[in-house]
Amino acid sequence: MKNFAKYSLALLATFVGFMSLGVMSVPAGITCIALTQLAAFAVAAPCGALFNALITPEQVKEFSDALAELKGYKDLFPQVKDLGTAEGGFAAIKGLPALLKIVQDEQKKSAETLKEVQKMLLKRGQSSAVARRGAVSDDCARHLGAVVMLAGIRGGQITGGEKANAEAMFKEITGIEAKTAITSSDMPLPTGYSGEVVELVSQWGAARQYATVFPLGTGTIKLPKLTTDTTFGLIAGSGTVTEKSPQYGWVTFTAEKFGGLVRLPSEIVEDSIVNIGQFLARYVARQLAYVEDYQVFRSSGAGSGLNGTAEGLCTSTITDSKVTQMASTKTKYSDATLANFRTLRSVVDAAALGRAAYYLHPTFEQHLAGLNTAGDKPYIANGVNGASLDGFPIRWVDAMPAYSTSANVSKVFALFGDLSFQYLGVRGGVRFDTSLEAGFTTDEILVRGLERLTTGKMAAGAVSGLQTAAS
Repeated sequence: MKNFAKYSLALLATFVGFMSLGVMSVPAGITCIALTQLAAFAVAAPCGALFNALITPEQVKEFSDALAELKGYKDLFPQVKDLGTAEGGFAAIKGLPALLKIVQDEQKKSAETLKEVQKMLLKRGQSSAVARRGAVSDDCARHLGAVVMLAGIRGGQITGGEKANAEAMFKEITGIEAKTAITSSDMPLPTGYSGEVVELVSQWGAARQYATVFPLGTGTIKLPKLTTDTTFGLIAGSGTVTEKSPQYGWVTFTAEKFGGLVRLPSEIVEDSIVNIGQFLARYVARQLAYVEDYQVFRSSGAGSGLNGTAEGLCTSTITDSKVTQMASTKTKYSDATLANFRTLRSVVDAAALGRAAYYLHPTFEQHLAGLNTAGDKPYIANGVNGASLDGFPIRWVDAMPAYSTSANVSKVFALFGDLSFQYLGVRGGVRFDTSLEAGFTTDEILVRGLERLTTGKMAAGAVSGLQTAAS
């Protein structure tokens, strides 16, 4: 019995030391101390004389109740049959080292989990889910970088220890094992990330800002447009109301595929994956923005190169006879006068004037500034709402023909009108794929960005064009 008392005191001192050193949490230490004391009491309880001399009846009842409560800790000591008895208390003492080991293991796991969470938060940053202007969010960039990383793993550009790290990071980002039989084509951008890339295209391009974006549910869609309006007039009393039926035409939208390749280095490491993803998103967005602008404003309808089979406004205004042509011999863009630009406003339908604007290449800025002569200042470069001519906004579009002093016969180079009647039909979102073979000679990873789209004008009189002379 004396040895047991020594052992219990030693255990109590040990538990207090563990708590002070941080090896054992305070709740676990208090639990172990309580179990030790109760077990010691249970073992000493049969000593009647000493027991009755030192412990009052109330204290006996209190300790008996506490000893009974030990039965609630059966999960901690599954090997002890009667935890509420003296023998059970002694057996619980023998099981305390194993319990302490379990507590220490759980604390270690919790600390490791906390470190992983902190590391993940540091990688992503506090604003990882928020896209900055001119960029996508870090989460979207990581996903795009993972597509490139998968190509590097599959193509053998990422090997050795870097491959193991890349596979682990790929699984962390996508939740998919890189070793499984998948390709980058099986990893479409999630809806949210695809929307970020499209939003980035909107920031770079004018077509998505000013034209009407129309999602194409199928590859080919026909939309009706009004070709001849009805005429309403006076009807005499008891007179016949004649039928006045409008006439409709059809605008056919057939989605075509546009895109290109981006070369990326194979040396992709953990620290550069976000930068690679941001570069890829920005580069593809800028290029697709120019493609969309070219289709809306410039396409000749020839179906080759950047020209889709649908006509852009610089061509469709000629087809619809909504142009004002400069005087004979005026075949240069530099020959355009203030009167020419003003005449454009008389060609469009009157209903379009309320939301109309000029559309020109940015290089025409210096030419418009030269029109401010003889006290007349029609061109304002830095107005409250940007540049304007005679109060109508000027919107600079890179895809429009650039200013030139060379002859360009019968070419439309300036537009005026309401661009909301020009539809940009898009089929799905932006798609990213990679190639394992195309960059073999240069040890590069090639990423392909694709988009399906087309254009169509829903009202012939909404936009007019300024055309150079035929000779």
